[in-house]
Amino acid sequence: MTIQFDSINVNSIHAGSGIFVGINAQNYWKTQSKENYALGMVVGHSNIIHYNINVIYDNDLIDTPFENTTVSPASTTHSSSSS
Repeated sequence: MTIQFDSINVNSIHAGSGIFVGINAQNYWKTQSKENYALGMVVGHSNIIHYNINVIYDNDLIDTPFENTTVSPASTTHSSSSS
């Protein structure tokens, strides 16, 4: 099967997103993130927000506990060679 694109247009990238082109693999790829939106998202055309004040009260000691874990299944063998 052959799939061919003339172009790839990206309007926005958010947490956990990726663009992968060519021969590649994203084995065991994972992401962790946290976002605080005080105002939220403003959508539409010609929006105007006057005299805006945003306050985020976030009293967590740890917002998102990031873990640095490596997953290596016993059935998978990785090998590399250099030339």
